[in-house]
Amino acid sequence: MQNFSIRPGGFNAIRKQMLIRTIPLMLIAVIVGILISTINSKNQANNVNILPFIIPFAFLAVGFGIYRGVNRQKSLLDSYTLNITNNLIIREQLNTPTISIYFSDIREIAKLKNGSFLIKGKDPSDIIVVPAQIDNYAQLESLLNDIHQVTNKAAASFKEKYQVLIGLLAPGLMFVVYTVSNKVVVGLAGTALLGLMTWSFIKIRQNKNLDSKTKRISWWILLVLASVITAMITKLTGGSK
Repeated sequence: MQNFSIRPGGFNAIRKQMLIRTIPLMLIAVIVGILISTINSKNQANNVNILPFIIPFAFLAVGFGIYRGVNRQKSLLDSYTLNITNNLIIREQLNTPTISIYFSDIREIAKLKNGSFLIKGKDPSDIIVVPAQIDNYAQLESLLNDIHQVTNKAAASFKEKYQVLIGLLAPGLMFVVYTVSNKVVVGLAGTALLGLMTWSFIKIRQNKNLDSKTKRISWWILLVLASVITAMITKLTGGSK
């Protein structure tokens, strides 16, 4: 059996990229939430302005969440191991389901533009992600080529190309649902939002490369779904047009 793990300091190579991708999306989500609260509060009589309290708390919560998230991702990456036997590839990681794929079940091994590998099995959920920060990279690539031809996947997928736009779509749709009165607009935006959130929830639950805490947090999506459905019913059955 041959064992591969993350090289020392490997997480430092992706920390900046992770923060660049995460911080703007979280800040946008907070800003959208504050805007929704502000707009809706204007329609209520005798409302008390609590924004001076909410805004600092929200940004502190975001900062703390990012700090905890980065530390969790570091622990996950540091625990990553890839074991290759004479007929099996096994990926093990902290608090994450173990993925095992027999050589005979491998459909594709792709090398992505960022240097990471994707090992896909017959089952769509059997996908082993091998980070570019893996130790003995050249040796592993040669070994993978011996198991199955490695193809270079230079072109990014639709999801990868428009990842930022997809991330902005949910807050944007939520803003429309909670602030717009037009029934047609609310109906269209709400339906799209429900579909997007349901799809996200299913994908998170099925993804074997996500840790148990991320999957536990995903249950909150159901609470948000209930809130969106309630808002839609209220507006679609109300008197506004």
